[in-house]
Amino acid sequence: MLYVSDLLRTPVGRRLTLVGGPWDAVEVTGVLLVDEPEELESAPPGSVAVLSRNATKAGSGPAVVETLRVAGRRRLAGLVLPGPSGASPEIVALARKVRVALLAGASGQTLSQTVFGLREAVRSEPGLLLRRTREAIERLGAIEGAGEDDILRAASDAVGVAYGVAALAESPATSVVIRVDGRADGYVCWVDDDPAAAIVAGVVATTLGRVRAAARAAEAERSQAVRELLRASASDLLAAARRARLAGVPVDGWHVTVFLRVPGTVSGTVSGTVPGTVPAAVSGAVPGSRDGGEGGQGLARYAAALARDDLGGPVLATAWQEGLLLVRTTDARPGRDPLDPGRVAELLPPGTSAGLGTCQFGPEGLRRAAVQARAAAVRAGPGTVEPFDRLGVHAVLAELAASDSAVMTARDMLAPLDGLGALAPSALPTLRAYLDTWGSRTKAAEILNLHPNAVAHRVRRITEALGLDLADPQTRFALHLACHVLSEAGRQECGERTTTGEPSL
Repeated sequence: MLYVSDLLRTPVGRRLTLVGGPWDAVEVTGVLLVDEPEELESAPPGSVAVLSRNATKAGSGPAVVETLRVAGRRRLAGLVLPGPSGASPEIVALARKVRVALLAGASGQTLSQTVFGLREAVRSEPGLLLRRTREAIERLGAIEGAGEDDILRAASDAVGVAYGVAALAESPATSVVIRVDGRADGYVCWVDDDPAAAIVAGVVATTLGRVRAAARAAEAERSQAVRELLRASASDLLAAARRARLAGVPVDGWHVTVFLRVPGTVSGTVSGTVPGTVPAAVSGAVPGSRDGGEGGQGLARYAAALARDDLGGPVLATAWQEGLLLVRTTDARPGRDPLDPGRVAELLPPGTSAGLGTCQFGPEGLRRAAVQARAAAVRAGPGTVEPFDRLGVHAVLAELAASDSAVMTARDMLAPLDGLGALAPSALPTLRAYLDTWGSRTKAAEILNLHPNAVAHRVRRITEALGLDLADPQTRFALHLACHVLSEAGRQECGERTTTGEPSL
């Protein structure tokens, strides 16, 4: 235990004078500077209050008397008056009555020197150090499951030091690394060189590491549930939706989607989640980089910015296909334009594009909105945002190309073209160009950079392989649609924006 008598034996305390009152009536728990009389009303019990001249009205008798009475009610350990002692017998008697040690400061010692010197002596006392540490640890244990802000606030209140979190440590003496799954994930920082603060900071860092690991595990489970929902067949949709609900995915609401496409990546290479509803890091966005490099961090900043900028609800981010899918869900249907394409475009990382899906309801609506956003992103140029509802007639092809059954039907219809030998790779472009030009061999030849007779030869072999009559309007329409569905599917699969890039059959 530490008392005023112990403080008077320290280098700073030896320059103070005991004017009156007991020096061992109350255990010392801290030191604070009081500049306004009202501040004394909130002083913690056991404190030694160092008063400025303003707090005692230049040391006048009535002010000191009232200050002593407040200190007695608050059960303070001591009061340090500014300047040399000159207390009257009445003040000395009152100090003895309220059981508060009344001290006089040295004229050659500043208030800050007195406060910091006494505070250092209090903090280094082993018993008090142990008690402050134990109290902080007990508070942290009592708020198990709380968020980061609550954990930092509880530790700060218990120790009397303001804790914060930073990406980089300013000083090893006042920072402790936060580790998540064995990897550094920021630092717990504080200002004062306080032994108790350093001990508790280690506990805080460990606690924050567990909180972040648990949050990321839960987010990873939600992301996986979303991907399973998007991949589920019609017969498995109800089961996938049920698993998503159990994982915490708000599937039963109105969904608005943003798909951020990263050119040059392949399906499934963007992964990683972070605490809350939006990832703080997206790994693998740059092939060969464990942490995603600048591309991954760009995705992270984009997702976080969308979460902050008035989206009207929580955002769930998940790696899907060749990019990042962001889903915002609300109970009530949003307005006509729930997302501003211009604002989304401002947040795009360099070299990326984004698509916006239409507002859809329920599990099936989430699937459709995600497909729409991805299809729109494929048609968006670098650095631009394309809303699905502004694709016009291309929206029909995008919807069909996103349908597994439609693509499968189109491929089955055109599958005989694979048996044309050397002509097989150019069969689909030739048929599409011929049908796009309403059966004109001359115009098709211009598109394909061929002689019209070569086009006629190719078309004849194609029709023979298909066994269909191009003179029949419905047959022509079905083949024409199949060509465009496969072209659109190829664009969505490989991200090509050229008219000659056709998928294999």
